[in-house]
Parts: sequence; C-alpha cells; structure tokens
Amino acid sequence: MYRRGASKTDKPRKEESASSKYAELLVFGYACKLFRDDERAVHHEQGKHLIPWMGDSKLMIDRYDGRGHLHDLSEYDAGSWNQSYQLSEEEARIEALCDEERYLALHTDLLEEEARQEEEYKRLSEALADEGSYNAVAFRYSADYYDPSQPTEEEDGSKDN
Repeated sequence: MYRRGASKTDKPRKEESASSKYAELLVFGYACKLFRDDERAVHHEQGKHLIPWMGDSKLMIDRYDGRGHLHDLSEYDAGSWNQSYQLSEEEARIEALCDEERYLALHTDLLEEEARQEEEYKRLSEALADEGSYNAVAFRYSADYYDPSQPTEEEDGSKDN
C-alpha cells in the first residue's frame, strides 16, 4: 500500500538514487584459503629468502626482482651517453612544449584556470543566445526578393547596349 499523496514512482526513484550513489564502486574478489606457516613467516621476516645482487651482500634482492637480469650496468652510466649531442630545432621545440606542459601546475592553478575557462564559455554562450538564433542573414518576406530565373537590372542594362 502507498501512503496518501505518494505515487508509485516515488519508491523507485529512491532506489535509483541509492544505486547510482554506488554505481562507480566496483568490488570483486576471489576465494582463498590461508595456511599458517610460522616457520616460513620467520624465514621471510629475517630476509633469508633474499639473495645478494651480483655478489654484493649489501644489496639483497628476491628472485623476482628485475635487477637480477642486469649484469653489466656500464652502458647506463652517465659517461656512456653522447654528451655532444645537440637537439635539432624541431626536437628543441617539442622538448620546450613538453617542459611547459610538464611544469604547468607549478606556476598555474589548474583548477582556477579551468573555472575561468568554464565561466568564459558560459558568457560566450549567453552572448550568443542573447543575440538570437539564426541571425546570420536577415530574411525579408516582401515580394521583391531575388529570383535566379529572372534577369537582374545589370543583365537588362547590358542587353540594351
């Protein structure tokens, strides 16, 4: 039964608003079973599962660490890069544009800039709406309009000469 003054559509609206409130939240998981293994936990806690990287016992990595595949780091040293390489004009221009975009947030409040652009867009839209729509060419309903099938005054004048 519905209470007096309430329509049948009131209840689904509440459900829609509640469901739309959580529409962006997606939670999923997988079933798993945990086994308590105190011995292995102590082994990991003490770091006994780690191996020295390239024989250096100060730097310990596990067997899944990607650094284990790097054996010769000399090509990545700072001195191995070409220090005399000069950027072309196009590369320098692109690099400058990338730097401008990269560090834009340091000297510009992006939220304020976005709000300003939105306000400017609203003002432009209102200005265009105030002028009215379809005002590019005024239309006249008088009988003296241009008919392409009829000769113009210029054409009549050229025939007389």
